[in-house]
Amino acid sequence: MNETINNLKKPFYHFSVDDVFNALIEISDRKIDVFEHPFFAFLKELHDEFDTNIDLYVFFQRKINGKLRTLRDVSGSIKQELINNPWIRFGPHGLDYYTPPYTQTLEEQVIVLDNIYREIYRFAGKENLSKWVRLHNFSESYELKDYFHEKGVEAIFTTDREWITTRMPEATNESLKLTGFAEYNGLMLIRSHIRVENIVNGRTGGNLTKLIGSYLNTQNHLIFFTHDYELAREEVKEMTKKLLKELHSAGIPSL
Repeated sequence: MNETINNLKKPFYHFSVDDVFNALIEISDRKIDVFEHPFFAFLKELHDEFDTNIDLYVFFQRKINGKLRTLRDVSGSIKQELINNPWIRFGPHGLDYYTPPYTQTLEEQVIVLDNIYREIYRFAGKENLSKWVRLHNFSESYELKDYFHEKGVEAIFTTDREWITTRMPEATNESLKLTGFAEYNGLMLIRSHIRVENIVNGRTGGNLTKLIGSYLNTQNHLIFFTHDYELAREEVKEMTKKLLKELHSAGIPSL
């Protein structure tokens, strides 16, 4: 926990992608290398140009072309390629799009998390695990702190919205609002700041440089993210690159 707190005191940014699933299945079905797929090719382009580390938060299952697919369908043959690229990290997001963790019992959540971690170990290895995790629909799941700690998770991301959390004391919300982080029930919380698609869709008015500065100047870091389906949009990809270019030019490192 101390390492996480020390990291938060230094200037940094963190970029991640939520709802990841389809690309892994398509790579496996087509029997292609990871970076032959457009989704991963774009991520590698970001890493190569801006030295960006990227966390991918994955669902366990999704229905594709009418058939239920799971992470068990992801080929283990991609493991070495992913291990050779440790800037890609994987963490759990939830069972599927329709089942956020907060809708499940704690026992059900653990079953899903165990299933996701088991498959990540198989196709990506323990070397490529996310230390910071964003659960689907910003599920807080602080009751599972011991579980997360056992998995090497140092912090959970909260929402980018004004209400920040739904089950936390006001003091925790205020800390997240003012500093971007807080600790509750022995679990570190980090506030998400920006969804890339919200900038593209005009929901975060103002100059991009000023928007970035508004967080770096007050909280010394920037947490931004998008979703895998949004990266099918050229304008979202371009905005992601603009954000990273600004941060890279300012000498802000990627954590």
